[in-house]
Amino acid sequence: MYKRGQCFYSDFFHEGTRYRKSWGQVSRSVAREKEAFWKREIRNGTYAQRLRRVTFETLAEKYLKDYAAVNKKASTFLRNQNSNKALQPHFGGRMIGAITADLAEQYKRTRLEGGAKPATVNRDIDFLRSTIKKAVEWGYLAYNPLSTVKHLKEDNEKMWVLTEPEEDKLLAECDKCRQPRRYLRELVELALNTGMRLGELQGLKKADVHLRERYITVTGTKTNENRNVPLNNRALEIAGKLLAETPSDYLFCNQYGKKLTVLTNSFWHAVDKAGLSVREENSGGKMKLVRRFRFHDLRHTFGSRLGMGGIETKTIMEIMGHRTYKMAMRYQHPTPGHKLAAVSILNKAPPKVTTGNFSAPENLVNT
Repeated sequence: MYKRGQCFYSDFFHEGTRYRKSWGQVSRSVAREKEAFWKREIRNGTYAQRLRRVTFETLAEKYLKDYAAVNKKASTFLRNQNSNKALQPHFGGRMIGAITADLAEQYKRTRLEGGAKPATVNRDIDFLRSTIKKAVEWGYLAYNPLSTVKHLKEDNEKMWVLTEPEEDKLLAECDKCRQPRRYLRELVELALNTGMRLGELQGLKKADVHLRERYITVTGTKTNENRNVPLNNRALEIAGKLLAETPSDYLFCNQYGKKLTVLTNSFWHAVDKAGLSVREENSGGKMKLVRRFRFHDLRHTFGSRLGMGGIETKTIMEIMGHRTYKMAMRYQHPTPGHKLAAVSILNKAPPKVTTGNFSAPENLVNT
């Protein structure tokens, strides 16, 4: 038995099988009593019998109800529910003791062949792995057989950095959208000038906006840590306008004054009209959408513009709420024009070579 943080853990082998379990935040004496009872169950074979009675369907239902609904954000809980729906046809009838790393790999392959994106499959695997991990903590399993299952490689190069002409077209199309014209352009511009995520903007309250000090306090973040985002001139102007005009506690609200929960289709209409989507003709002669500018790319554009402006990575991390340098570097993709400007600083007039009274012609200098 050992202690990590505030929790006690048991870790031992019995007849060639490794057993690991967390006892939570209890005293050492209580943990030892629980461990002794657990070991007796294992030696007598009753523990293995109890394991065989739990199906993945039962485990997932308990995980969602007793853990995810209580400890996770609403958006994450919803994502877990979607992953559970995708996993049930593959694992629903199986006992949790029969779920192996090989079955998880088969699931990944099947989902990819069915057209699912690597990022989607990774979220499903995260949910599967988390439920099995909880099964270990709750005493349903001796160990987590999925701890070695790796993520698929995600293609992050498809993120789109807006050029200034593209930005102008997008904002112009946002202005043309009738519903909901009252906030669509402001929503897009505030994202471009603060780097806030869609969910953070949707949950933004008037009390979070500090015009005098020129910053917004972002709560309910992806990392569960509040942060202050500074306001440039345009963001300050938008925030002041919304504070004066919005009849709700939320800066962006629906027609009933309630918090926005979905992104309006008007945004996608504006994206298409602005030419920010790529379509290709498939084998059947129909045009297929292969790439489209997403709302999250506004955040990507913000971070990339800061990076191209020479702002140090640590400052970008604090503004955007990143925990690691690796994550911050994803949002610093120079545009082709910026990279060309970078190498252009090496341009200089060819030197004039002279030897005595002889001056070499310039067209010979670079040969």
